[in-house]
Amino acid sequence: MEWNRRSLLALAGAALVPGFPVFGAATLSVPAVDRLHLTVLIDSTTSVFGGAITRPDIRIVPPPITADYHTAFAGQWGYSLLARWSAAGAARTTLIDFGYTSAALLNNMALLDIAPGTIDAMVLSHGHYDHFGGLDGLLASGTVRRGTPLFVGGEEAFCARIRGTAPDGSSFGAIDRAMIAKAGINLIVSGDPRIVAGQGFTTGSIPFVSPERPRVPTGMLPGRNCERSLLDPAKRDKNFVVDDAEHELGTAFNVAGRGLVVIGSCSHRGIINTVRRAQAVSGIDKVHAIVGGFHLVPPQTRDQALETVALMQAINPDYIIPGLCSGETFIAAALAAMPDKVIRSIVGASYIFGAA
Repeated sequence: MEWNRRSLLALAGAALVPGFPVFGAATLSVPAVDRLHLTVLIDSTTSVFGGAITRPDIRIVPPPITADYHTAFAGQWGYSLLARWSAAGAARTTLIDFGYTSAALLNNMALLDIAPGTIDAMVLSHGHYDHFGGLDGLLASGTVRRGTPLFVGGEEAFCARIRGTAPDGSSFGAIDRAMIAKAGINLIVSGDPRIVAGQGFTTGSIPFVSPERPRVPTGMLPGRNCERSLLDPAKRDKNFVVDDAEHELGTAFNVAGRGLVVIGSCSHRGIINTVRRAQAVSGIDKVHAIVGGFHLVPPQTRDQALETVALMQAINPDYIIPGLCSGETFIAAALAAMPDKVIRSIVGASYIFGAA
């Protein structure tokens, strides 16, 4: 299909037709935070340029310049985000995903003076190595507090994976459950929405409620590093299935007076579906920002990227911060369509929402 301005506007209009987004009764009572501070720990783009930007509803702080020129922020194909929030005098910190390697994660945390012992909760969006790869080294440091909760969306997150969508693909790793147990982490495996560290929340399982149907370029090996009996009945008796990321979680925060900040991480279930799920779970319609990887690189197509731009226009967030797997086609089209809303994701940068 050839996309043009008319077809994009038609699709955006379709997204507003009553019944298009499936909203039920809110399943969580989601508190509001006064201030939300997001810091990019791992992403694929680094930069030493750019100044601080302050607007009435967002402040952007560029990465600090390191005093020693032998040290630098590490960028890599992977994602990790630190969320620090405050509400009613209380403050908490949540680590969302862990990047591809622990060396990069620990390096960037050290450059930002972030101590692992200050983390109150952790969320793993899904079981792909570029999101859990840094977890082992982080836990092996012995500095994450015992009892810290780690939210995971389902047993299939732990299944071994391979690159590609055929059984002969190369290994793409598996989460080290023994390391999690040894570190005394409170592992919470659930496809239901959950409150995280008292204020944020996970979306739980993300249904398809928009035209988005992303293709996931990995395969899953049921029974390898995961318990078959806890998997979906349609998968548990197979030795190989093409990954559908059914266990994927989004993470979101309700910023007082501004609306939801929704973090898609990699959005294998579709970033629009992720946002719609956050709205449904919280009962909050207003979206302040959409953050993370939007999974619009190959094998997704240009048409899929342009479709997502149109659907995002219909949601009308105040800000969009695409990173990792969002793809240059989506970013260029989103910048053209919504130039005042799109902000690039840079390793070491912070994006501060809410009260100063």
